[in-house]
Amino acid sequence: MTTQMYICLGLFVFLIGGYVFAKKLHTTNGVVALCAIMLTAWSGLVPAKNVLANFANQNVLLITGMFIVAAGFNRTQAVNKLSSAVYRIAGGNFTVMMAGYMAVTFLLANLIPSPVAVFTIMAPMLSATCEEAGVSPSKAIFSMGLVAVGTCNVLPIGTGATTFATQNGYLESYGYTDYQMQLLDPFKGRILSAIIILAYAIFVAPKFAPAQPSVPITATSSKHTGANKQEPLDPTREFLGYFLFALTTLGLIFSSKLGLANWQVAMTGATLEVVTGVLKPKEATNAVPFMIVLMLIAALSVGGAMVECGLGDLIGAKLADALGGTHNSYVIGAAFFIIPFLLTQVMQNQSVGNIFVPIIILTCKALGANPVGPLILLSAASLTAFLTPSATATVPLMMGFGGYDQKDLLKMGWLPSLIICIASVAITMTLIPCF
Repeated sequence: MTTQMYICLGLFVFLIGGYVFAKKLHTTNGVVALCAIMLTAWSGLVPAKNVLANFANQNVLLITGMFIVAAGFNRTQAVNKLSSAVYRIAGGNFTVMMAGYMAVTFLLANLIPSPVAVFTIMAPMLSATCEEAGVSPSKAIFSMGLVAVGTCNVLPIGTGATTFATQNGYLESYGYTDYQMQLLDPFKGRILSAIIILAYAIFVAPKFAPAQPSVPITATSSKHTGANKQEPLDPTREFLGYFLFALTTLGLIFSSKLGLANWQVAMTGATLEVVTGVLKPKEATNAVPFMIVLMLIAALSVGGAMVECGLGDLIGAKLADALGGTHNSYVIGAAFFIIPFLLTQVMQNQSVGNIFVPIIILTCKALGANPVGPLILLSAASLTAFLTPSATATVPLMMGFGGYDQKDLLKMGWLPSLIICIASVAITMTLIPCF
């Protein structure tokens, strides 16, 4: 290894280690990412102007725009209207009620870029409906957590429409552009698994859930405490919130036929959200997840350095050797599902994803394999995160609303985890094989 490789390896270890231990160091992933960006610029591994260019990367602009567009939709009364409709239609039937709430949760999980936010919105409503129906929330809350986490960003709408752009940004940063993820690839790879999760949450999960809380319920269940408490939009802006969201999503789907870049569509939609008054300027600014944006820019910067000095090719070759040079897509897919799945039970799932994205890309590059399927499986694995409270911030909330203890989580979570693993690998590697 050359001196440049050692410096670059130090940067890479700093970035990944920082993500893992950020909380213990009393900092955030965003700060770690910003430090990595500046260290890359100062190291001389790549020109400083190249690092600066990453801030205007087309994928960064696309993600920023779509978060603002999604915030505009969330500013409408869609959530309130959906939950009220579910309550009316169910008419006291538990299974119908579950089907309605799980459908709404699935929709929101694909519109709002945070399972925690989705669960926080919907759980109080579900708890209140359970109480009115004379059923313990313990029977239903796990199902909602399962759907909120496990089906996040499956549909190519909202921020889910940016998944392909984020992954293409990573592929670009690690110098493997032989393959590109398409807008509908995550949908193709995960939709059948999502349907299985929905069916399990409605019909099977309640049978494994405790009839009564194992520990006292600590989270509030007052009806509609999760609802949007902002002053409702006027009818014109309410309509525009729906219209701009739909128009932007359609624009992304048909952008190639329209001769438009995806970032143009997203940023135009974001601009119109503010110009039309659906969002106030401050609301639009607050909608941008600057931590996630900085993490992508850090990946572009450090990844670019790894490509320049040759470290990326070296790491990929070593990992390809560890897999025995196999060309079996199912073996590769299983490896890149099971290991992240196990780690995500004891680490925040976002950190697991950040660790394994470069590993997958570099390994597939060394094998000459299509990395799209394994990257989709990584997303599915890091979202199969409900066995311990360390897996994702949604789980502690779920425990509070449902009155669950660790034993309950294991009892309720082992079977869906196994089903998701088998289904995800089989379906994704069949539809999007590595070779």
